[in-house]
Amino acid sequence: MEPTIEPTQSVRTNEYPKCWCSLDDSILCVGFHSGKVSFIDSSGEVVDEKSVDGPVIGLTPLDGNIIVASSTNGLFSFGDDPWEFVMEAGCELIQLTNKGVIAVDGSGDLMLISSTGELLKRRRTGPVDLIASSGEVGLIGVGLGDGRLLILGEDLSLLHDSPPAEDDVEKISCLEFRIDGTLVAGRNSLGMALDERPENRIECWNSTVGLINSSEMPSMATTLCCTEAGVMVGCFDGQIVKLEIGVDGFREISQLNYNISKITKWKEDFLVSFWFDISRISPEGRTAWKFEHQGIVEGFVELENGLVAVIGDDRKSRAPSPIFFIDPDSPILGDPSIAMTSGESHHQESEFSGSLSADELERASTRQDSKIGEDALMETLNEEIEIQLNDKLEDGDALVELLESAKSLNIPPVADAGEDRTVNSDEEGKATILLDGARSYDPDGVISKWSWSDGGDNEIGESPQIRVRLSEGVHNFSLTVTDNGGATAKANITIQVRRSELR
Repeated sequence: MEPTIEPTQSVRTNEYPKCWCSLDDSILCVGFHSGKVSFIDSSGEVVDEKSVDGPVIGLTPLDGNIIVASSTNGLFSFGDDPWEFVMEAGCELIQLTNKGVIAVDGSGDLMLISSTGELLKRRRTGPVDLIASSGEVGLIGVGLGDGRLLILGEDLSLLHDSPPAEDDVEKISCLEFRIDGTLVAGRNSLGMALDERPENRIECWNSTVGLINSSEMPSMATTLCCTEAGVMVGCFDGQIVKLEIGVDGFREISQLNYNISKITKWKEDFLVSFWFDISRISPEGRTAWKFEHQGIVEGFVELENGLVAVIGDDRKSRAPSPIFFIDPDSPILGDPSIAMTSGESHHQESEFSGSLSADELERASTRQDSKIGEDALMETLNEEIEIQLNDKLEDGDALVELLESAKSLNIPPVADAGEDRTVNSDEEGKATILLDGARSYDPDGVISKWSWSDGGDNEIGESPQIRVRLSEGVHNFSLTVTDNGGATAKANITIQVRRSELR
């Protein structure tokens, strides 16, 4: 048995959590699409609930209050001195700073708001993908949708602006400040231009001198964890690598089979989430234990009492996965000798291929995968029925029940948002694009609902085809289709609008 730990508690919710944070007294705060905010203690009891207008997209504690961000209405502060801050374009991101909170609205404005709800500063930047704060140092890092990287002062003054290469498409994938105020940024490009720039790299920025270092990565950086000696980087291909100050290149710590979603320091080790799992891994790459969630791990957060809340989503149309509370220091179950270092893992499984290991194949086979192909599903059902017949099943009622069960299975639809595209802008610096999801289909029924959303998860259309007017830059859209049985599927598309050479 692979070493694991038992959860201390689990909590069922009626909705999929959209965002979360920890508060004093070991309280987990969870926001939902309905506008509900639940306050859950580590014993699993819901001790309080609040509600706001519109889906909750962000939560952060501020001076004893909890700030709730609504995608349609703005900010709500709950506590001893409650207040509201209306944002006509809604809120897309919030970030705690040493001056209050920064809120990003749907029009691409950054707003610095005090702990009493007063607007201190405002800056137009355009669509924002990521934002990070250095805390006491007072710096703010911003990754824009067009690939630009900004470093701002605590008053939103511009200190550095690093645009993407003119002949390429770039994206900021992750941001984090070191304790000394150095901004570490994961940056990747599509490689449309042949030059010496790495397609995937880590950049280190100083607020005074600008770019101080750039290191090539094995694949796109998906998460960062800054340490005293440097930074741990989780990559899309499942690698965990270490960058150290004053040392050229990187050192591989571990190779996992799925992209790394989060790394955080835990005493002398690290907590790492990937796919359905969260693991405790040493700086040398040895796994102490691995805890499997019922859903894909969307995030985890440490509470004041040392427990960790793990939030997951099974990405299916059934009930939401529970929230698990775990103690990373709890007794390990199973044989600790099974835990492997990165080198041992490579010896047994050669290099990373993106395929499932034998253990993961066995685990995955126990789940009802909503994306399984209809042909494979029916073949499997037919084989099961044939086996039952060949074994001369004597219970006729059981055979009828099996056949009826096969007929009642609802195969999920197939979403098709089209291919990624690059187009030129017109004389107004914009382009009109047709988003076409008409090629989506349902193998055993009909599609009853289409839903298009933009990169900020805002719904923009409910028909198979919609037209959008886009400015120059990179734009991401998602299409979600629902069949007449209630099953859903999702597809993404990226549109790049480039400045025409004729202008």
